[in-house]
Amino acid sequence: MSEKASHYKSIFKATSIFGGVQVFNILVTLIRGKAVALLIGTAGMGLNGLFMSGLNLIKTVSSLGLTESAVRDLSKAHASGDEHQMQITFAVFKKWIWITAALGILITVLFSSLLSQFSFNNHDYTWSYIALSSTFIFGALMGGIYTMLRGTRQLKYLAQANIFGGVAGLLVALPILFFMGIKGVVPAIIATAFATYLVSLYFKNKIQLTEVKVSWQETINLGMPMVKLGLSLTVVNLLASAVAFALNGYISKTGTLSEVGLYNAGLAIVDGYVGMVFTAMSTDYFPRLSALIHDEKQWKQVVNQQAELVLIILGIVLVLLISTTPILIRLLLSASFLPAQNFIFWAVLAIPLKGLVWVLGFIILAKGDNKLFLGVEITANMLLLLFNIGFYTYKGIDGLGISMLVSYLVFIIMMLSVLKVKYSFSFEKNVYLLLAKDMIPLALCMVCIYTLGYPQAYFFEAIIVAITLGMCYVELNKRMNIKSILLNLKARISG
Repeated sequence: MSEKASHYKSIFKATSIFGGVQVFNILVTLIRGKAVALLIGTAGMGLNGLFMSGLNLIKTVSSLGLTESAVRDLSKAHASGDEHQMQITFAVFKKWIWITAALGILITVLFSSLLSQFSFNNHDYTWSYIALSSTFIFGALMGGIYTMLRGTRQLKYLAQANIFGGVAGLLVALPILFFMGIKGVVPAIIATAFATYLVSLYFKNKIQLTEVKVSWQETINLGMPMVKLGLSLTVVNLLASAVAFALNGYISKTGTLSEVGLYNAGLAIVDGYVGMVFTAMSTDYFPRLSALIHDEKQWKQVVNQQAELVLIILGIVLVLLISTTPILIRLLLSASFLPAQNFIFWAVLAIPLKGLVWVLGFIILAKGDNKLFLGVEITANMLLLLFNIGFYTYKGIDGLGISMLVSYLVFIIMMLSVLKVKYSFSFEKNVYLLLAKDMIPLALCMVCIYTLGYPQAYFFEAIIVAITLGMCYVELNKRMNIKSILLNLKARISG
């Protein structure tokens, strides 16, 4: 197998692994949600949801974005082959993890009364929030271990840690809720965090790394690049949340609560369906790119290869999504949510462009250019909000899907322009050809839907799906000889 084919195979393998992990985690979440609903009812689910939303907000702020930003430094140190540099980087990161844990505890304890008042309109849950502050210790340490596994490209162990951690959290939470009922919500959250941390400890021992001591002065000095990049990521996450909040508020005031529900339900289906691709990208692609970012030829090759495989995989996933949208809505939600399907159709057309925007965005992160990253993200979020408001005002919920398509078309042009000037980067011709091969089948499906209607459209969509699957197989086979891989797998099974 050629070196280039080996690179494609590595990317595809990582996407498959973490796509599978994402699907498994969704199943665990569904099982947990169903069990919680049966054991403690709607009131218990509401209580759990309020606690988790408050803790997640604090986590976003207190984590300083380190679990993401540190991947860059750890990957570079690991790729250099300098064991001492790797030890120093890990020691600095480890101390900063403890700082974030302490920060999370401090914020929760100081604002526990306010959190209780805001969430429940009383102070009855102040001590509950104080007790829940302990989860920041387990969460921060577990996040640190996962980051270390990502940075050293221990993908097998990282996938196993995610799966076993999810199962362990489920197994410890259910008995508590069974015996304690609604009073077990807080203990269950704490026990879940502790159980997943214990699982991560097992996988930490898989990394053979001698620990070294660093002073607090070294920790501050050497850790500041991580913190600066992490804070940029935190600001962007908070900005994205603010934009979503503002849009929901605008829809609620100028439209109806039903439209808010339709929009969020449609978005959840699209994000949930393609989330495995983007999760795999951020888990594997970012550390791999960071490790090679010093070599211009190699990092540009990695970006183009990642873009190609993202488009091939999305080509398969999206044509299946758009052709089964009414079925999925009925299966996952109910027929009353069918008015969201037009939004989903238009949003699906935007996803290939979103995939390319993500691929390009990681270049700026890997380069560590915080100011450029913040500038691009702030501009993109503001444009997204303006487009959403404008298209919603003009076309309602359907307009939000059109807005997503227009927004990502503008974003891809903006990103390519910035990266061309800043890093002399542009996509290879193959990427644009694959983008066209993604968009044409999706557009044809939409033509069938709007001209023929259901159920007639299903027949022609099935043909389009079959042709698309064939094309995607051919494209994958050209890059890593899928046929040979399948034959080897068959020989192993039969042997």
